[in-house]
Amino acid sequence: MAKRKIQEVDKIERREMLSEFFGMVAELKSSKDAENFFKDLLTPSESLMLTRRIAIAKMLLEGWNFSDITKKLKVGSNTINTVSSWLYSGFGGYLNEVGKVANKKEFKKRIPDAEWQRIKKRYPAHFLLFNIIDEFKKRK
Repeated sequence: MAKRKIQEVDKIERREMLSEFFGMVAELKSSKDAENFFKDLLTPSESLMLTRRIAIAKMLLEGWNFSDITKKLKVGSNTINTVSSWLYSGFGGYLNEVGKVANKKEFKKRIPDAEWQRIKKRYPAHFLLFNIIDEFKKRK
């Protein structure tokens, strides 16, 4: 199948195709259905690429550092950085499905401290209460 650049596909057409795809995935009833669907849909290389991204996300949530992930999975730091970005600043898909995070307190525990500080700084309105508490703790 010939590759098409994302810019070459009309936004409305792209949205419709993605909506149909996500709907199909949501309708899968069992692990076996999902396995068969994705085996038919993806090449072995594409499957490996996706499963490695999931493995990277799991390892990041477990606190692994980039160099250890690189050695274990034989992936580049750019790939790890991209997954990290999606994990902590994306739409929440990784955290919902990979992390199975139950509440905000658990969410904070799973994110490395430096990343948590970066996120709080980037979205100050979302973390107003956390920022106020942090400021109060500094003054004590």
